Amino acid sequence: MNKVQLPFGMQDYLPDECYNKDKAESAIASVFSSYGYKKVSMPTLEYYDLFTADGAMPGNKLFKLTDTDGSLLSLRADGTIQVCRMYVTSMKGVQRMYYCMDAFEYLSDANTARDREFAQIGAELLGSSGADGEAEVITMAVDALLAAGLKDFKIEIGHVGYFEGLAEEAGIPADRIAELKALVNKKDMLGVELFFADADVSETFRESLLALPSLFGGPEVLSRAASLCRSEKSRAALGSLGALVDKMNKAGLGQYVSIDLGIVSANNYYTGVVFKGICEGVGSSLLDGGRYDKLCDRMGRHTEAVGFAVGVKRLLTALKNRGVWDRAPKADIAYMVGDCDPALVRRTLVRLRKKNRVVRIFGGESELLEYCKRRGIRSAVIFDADTATEISLSGKGGDE
Repeated sequence: MNKVQLPFGMQDYLPDECYNKDKAESAIASVFSSYGYKKVSMPTLEYYDLFTADGAMPGNKLFKLTDTDGSLLSLRADGTIQVCRMYVTSMKGVQRMYYCMDAFEYLSDANTARDREFAQIGAELLGSSGADGEAEVITMAVDALLAAGLKDFKIEIGHVGYFEGLAEEAGIPADRIAELKALVNKKDMLGVELFFADADVSETFRESLLALPSLFGGPEVLSRAASLCRSEKSRAALGSLGALVDKMNKAGLGQYVSIDLGIVSANNYYTGVVFKGICEGVGSSLLDGGRYDKLCDRMGRHTEAVGFAVGVKRLLTALKNRGVWDRAPKADIAYMVGDCDPALVRRTLVRLRKKNRVVRIFGGESELLEYCKRRGIRSAVIFDADTATEISLSGKGGDE
C-alpha cells in the first residue's frame, strides 16, 4: 500500500480549487439566506438505523462503525434524512434550513468515477407548504446556480406519482416496483425489457412504461403522457406537474425548466415532484431534489417537506468548463526582516494587512526581489536597521 496516495473516491482541493469551491458555496448560501433559510449543521456520525429505517437507504451504501457500547454507527450519508431527524426532535411548524457539508457513500469498486466523499450544499423546506413550497424551492435552485456563475442549465422536473400509477396499473408487485424504478431512473431500457421478460405485464402497459425516457420537453409532453395512462394517480401527478411548470413559466423562468417524466429518483423516500439540474459537459446531475412527505413519518411525526442538494464538485466542473474560474488571490506585498525592532515590524504589518495580503520571505533582499518578480507582487518591504523601506515594483508576471 502506498501511504502517500489517497484512498479511491477521496480527493484533495488545491488552493485554486478550494478558492472556487468556497466562492461557489458562499454565493449559493447567500441565495438561501436571502430566501429566509437558516444554516444548520449536523454531526458526521449518526446511528446506522437512521439512514436505513424502512428502506430509506440501502445499508450497502453506508460506511459503518461500531460505538464503544456496540451500537452500529454510520458516517453521514444523506443530509436530508439528518434534517428530518433534527426537525422531528427539536422543531415544529414551517422551517427553512440549509447546510454545507461533506457526505459519504460506501463504494467497493475502485474503477468507479464517483466519489466516496462528496461536498454538498442543500436546502430543505419542512412543514405545510404545498405546491407553493415546491415553486419556491425550484425557483431558489435556479437562483442558486445563477449566483454561482452558471448560465446554461436546465432544471428537469418529473413526478414519481406518474411512474407509480403506471406500475400499479400494470400490476407489478409492490416488492418489485423499486427494482423497476431504479432501472427507469438510470434510463436502462434494456434492463427494463429484461425486467418485463420476467414479469407478467401486458403489452399496453409495457408500451407506457417504455415510453418514460422519451417523455421530456415542454408542457406538450403532458398531453402525450396523459394518453398513455388511465390511473387517477398518474393523472393527478400530471396535473400537479403541469400547474408547477405553469407557475415557473409565468414567473419568467421557463428557459430554465423542462419536464422529464423519466426522472423517478433513486432515493426511495421521494413521494411527489422530483427534479434535477443538468448542463452540457457534466455526466451527472448538478443538483437533485424533490418532495418527501413520508420521510419524517418514519421518525414518528408527519410533515410535508421538499428540498434539494447541489453536488459541489460537479458544479465546479461545469463552471471550469465554461471559464468561470479564478486563481486564488496572490499576495500584494512581500517582506523580509533583517536586524529590526520587532515592535516596528508588528505595527507596520498590522497596518498593511488591513488592506493587503502580505507574505514573508525568509531570506535576504535578493531573494525578496526575485520572489516578487516571479510571483507578480507589486510591493516589497525591507525591515532593517530599525526602518521599513517600501519598494514599488511593476506587479506584472507571476507564476503563482
